[in-house]
Amino acid sequence: MIHHLDVRTKMFGFLGFIILTFLFQDPKYQLLILSLTGLIAYWINIPQRKIRGMLIPLIPIILSIILITGFTFAPERFNRVSSQAILFYALPGDRLGATMGGFLMGTTFIFRLFSMMIASSVLTLTTSMDDFTQFFHKMKVPVEISMMLTTAIRFIPTLDKKRRLIIEAQKARGVHFNEKGIVRSIRSYLPIMIPMFINSILIANSLSMAMLNRGYGLNRAGTSMREISFASRDYWTMFLIFLSITLAFFIRFGLHLGFL
Repeated sequence: MIHHLDVRTKMFGFLGFIILTFLFQDPKYQLLILSLTGLIAYWINIPQRKIRGMLIPLIPIILSIILITGFTFAPERFNRVSSQAILFYALPGDRLGATMGGFLMGTTFIFRLFSMMIASSVLTLTTSMDDFTQFFHKMKVPVEISMMLTTAIRFIPTLDKKRRLIIEAQKARGVHFNEKGIVRSIRSYLPIMIPMFINSILIANSLSMAMLNRGYGLNRAGTSMREISFASRDYWTMFLIFLSITLAFFIRFGLHLGFL
């Protein structure tokens, strides 16, 4: 069903999803949003290996976010008494205290990051590039900008595949990527960055030559193989999205729930 929805419906749903994720601070609500996003990803048969491949490299970032928010968010920033509680102090003399609300806020940031990654994957995997182009055309976006955006989205999987091939090739040559220290770690990734830049330039050059050979830019009026149009399922979906956003605003500001 999601594959057959109009691209404008999916973009409206993605915008509503962003509003929901930034509306609540309580990690329980963020966990509910993340669970619903995961169910949608499971519904459209996104491989679990792909999701794990996106989330596992973020483990160091996750730990950093929890530590930073736990020690930098002061008790005065929270409304609930339980969130203002200081769990322990990192320095003698009751200095640099870790607050319960800070750790909860870090958890909220992590759930929000995971939800955004999965939702963006759902959007890009269920929408063709032609639909994205027509969406930008309907939004009166200039042709050059829409071409740049759709091309960038299109070549993300290609560049990721190139990255994996370069890593395997450099490992076969004896390059080590687990060097200790910031400077050594950055230096160890130079054998990946330089071939990636060169491959990106070569791909861009081949794409520009192919576009010129096909007469791209000769006619300013763009054409498409089919026109996007709303169906009854789109109207029902947009109604449910609008109803969910309204209910979320009522819970947040009417019932005063979902904050720390």
